[in-house]
Amino acid sequence: MIAAGAMLAIALAACGRASSNNSGPSVATVYSGRVVLNDLNPVVRDLPSWWDGPPTFDVKPLNSATRPDVERFAVVVRFLHVGTGEQIRLRYQVYDTTAFATALMTAEQNALGTSLSGPKAGDQVLYYNQNSGGGPAPYISEAFVRVGQMVVVVVWTRVDGYAATTSLGKVATTAANRLKSSTSGKLRASPSLSPEPGFLAPAGPDLTLLGSARLPVEVVAQMLMFSAPTDMTDFFHRAGVTDFVYGDYAVNADTRMEILTAGFTFSSQTGAKDWIDAFYGTSSNLSQGVYLNFESDTGQYVAAFGLANRGILVVCRSSAPGEEAGRSCEGTLVRVINGWRISLGG
Repeated sequence: MIAAGAMLAIALAACGRASSNNSGPSVATVYSGRVVLNDLNPVVRDLPSWWDGPPTFDVKPLNSATRPDVERFAVVVRFLHVGTGEQIRLRYQVYDTTAFATALMTAEQNALGTSLSGPKAGDQVLYYNQNSGGGPAPYISEAFVRVGQMVVVVVWTRVDGYAATTSLGKVATTAANRLKSSTSGKLRASPSLSPEPGFLAPAGPDLTLLGSARLPVEVVAQMLMFSAPTDMTDFFHRAGVTDFVYGDYAVNADTRMEILTAGFTFSSQTGAKDWIDAFYGTSSNLSQGVYLNFESDTGQYVAAFGLANRGILVVCRSSAPGEEAGRSCEGTLVRVINGWRISLGG
């Protein structure tokens, strides 16, 4: 949630004006109407070096303790320019009412000032440039696009200067048009994922599934924030893996923590062992054939296990950027992995 929006949500809730209306688009509809990688072709340099990132299905119970009542849910999609700090992120925020989404846009404009001139998009659009003063990509270009009761926040971070407003505007326009097509029924939502049994965590008391998808294997290196993403992706391609089943979960014991999972099918019956040996070694601190560790360089818990030609990767992280994963991840992962290995074997 952007700062002005959070302040506005708190103010409306304090005044008794927040509601719990469930009308509006579904998570599946919004996700189906998202910007996809090929949509960036007209505006980015070197499209083959841009990869999909892991999406976040920001629905309850994730962040239930801090989520404003007026925000129904959000969906976040990410794209990374490999070998640079450049990224594009879109957060699709769905609110109870169009009136609140409109008030949010007004609050942003009051906080950030007059919008830059740029292409029209959706029902309302604002453009801004801001310099973070540090970090790997300090030039931040933002677009706030309202489509009815939804606000899409487009953030484009670059290393060498602001993105042209015309280019940012093309992303904003595409986001609005695809979202309108999806919510109007012109673009049909993808059918629910029916993965091979065992590739999503078994239903239990520790996790709540927020959403799932089938994603290109390039996403895995970003889940791990791996230092050599091309090398990791090449390994998977050689092992016969081009895509995987992705799961996004909230940790029930601490809904600030988010768990990302990946289920792979290797071409070899020894694929899971080969993968774990190559990246995590043969030793284990949990049980035979299982890797589980807190990775201090990324602030995440990482687990890997498998059976024959099927492998499972689990990452537990904080949903708050820049915050390390909490200890609540540790016990949850031990319990989930023990149950999941039984499910995978069945």
